[in-house]
Amino acid sequence: MPRGAPGHTITVPSTAVAGSTVAQFLSNESGLDGPKLSAINGAVFDWWYFDVVSYDLKSSITLTFFTDTAAGFPFSIEPSKDVTTVAISGTYPNGTLFAKQLNAAQAIITTIKDGSSGLWTGNDSSGWTGTPDLSRYVVKINAPAAGITGSFSLKSIAPAHYPCGPAKAGETMEVAPHIGWSNAVPDAEAYVDVVVDGEAFCFSGAGYHDKNWGDQPFFDSVSSWFWGHGRLGPYSIVWFDFLAPNGSEYRSAYASRNGKVLNTSCEAQSITVRPFGGNSTYPSTQSSGLPQGFEIVMDIGNEGILKANVTARFVTLAAASLYTRWIGNLEGSVNGGQLLKGLAQYEEFKIAV
Repeated sequence: MPRGAPGHTITVPSTAVAGSTVAQFLSNESGLDGPKLSAINGAVFDWWYFDVVSYDLKSSITLTFFTDTAAGFPFSIEPSKDVTTVAISGTYPNGTLFAKQLNAAQAIITTIKDGSSGLWTGNDSSGWTGTPDLSRYVVKINAPAAGITGSFSLKSIAPAHYPCGPAKAGETMEVAPHIGWSNAVPDAEAYVDVVVDGEAFCFSGAGYHDKNWGDQPFFDSVSSWFWGHGRLGPYSIVWFDFLAPNGSEYRSAYASRNGKVLNTSCEAQSITVRPFGGNSTYPSTQSSGLPQGFEIVMDIGNEGILKANVTARFVTLAAASLYTRWIGNLEGSVNGGQLLKGLAQYEEFKIAV
């Protein structure tokens, strides 16, 4: 039975295996949120990502459950030889940041229908539980030695999708060559209840969950990428605009309203994302500064064209000149109509020199 098959449980050890691995890039009838690699060697990565941004844009939390090595994806919060790690970061209401990393002895992932559950175990145990229909997720953190415990919940309000189409069999899962992506929860009503270093950290907000994987080192696949998700008035949107090392551009656009998908596409005309304001160099390189924000032009199907600007409020995580994650204000309109406002979490990788 392949990894990620419905009703299937796999265990990933904390050390990389020798030999090759096989990646899944074509969707099945189920298993949207399951593992997508046959094994984790020293050159690949497979992770599960969750975040929540408060409605007032003052608080945020992000957890990523990794199965990778530094050679496959060299962006851990702390150096580690473990394949199985958890990265936790967030923003307090006063703007102070926190970041923690948990190293696990193994990861246990179970796939039931499209949903998944995972447990990263060791001295502490943290993980998530998802329903088979992707409607609800609960993420639990039990790491008292690292100074963080608690949970947060997601109740989905937007249907799942793949990069170029809906959550059904036969869809490509490559958002770009060698990079897989499935978006189980594009938008959710969320509630966070955790304790960080003895301080209660509780808030409601917009939640999100997806996963990425790759069958070769991240640096071999990416020159730059702009990714983000947000809620703009009644619209839930997710964007991806990606440059490969050879200069080819790849895109993915998603929009839904009232629980109905309006568009999910990777066609060239479906979306354009570009930096604006100061340091708006494109293509972005390691020497580019941080832009004021990003302009998003997205085809949302029969409803027309959505144009929005996302403007940074806080940097929530950064890795030298290579990576930045923000939370920010989202403002825009559809077909030039009423001004809509909202919130977003978004990121930029700049690998090219």
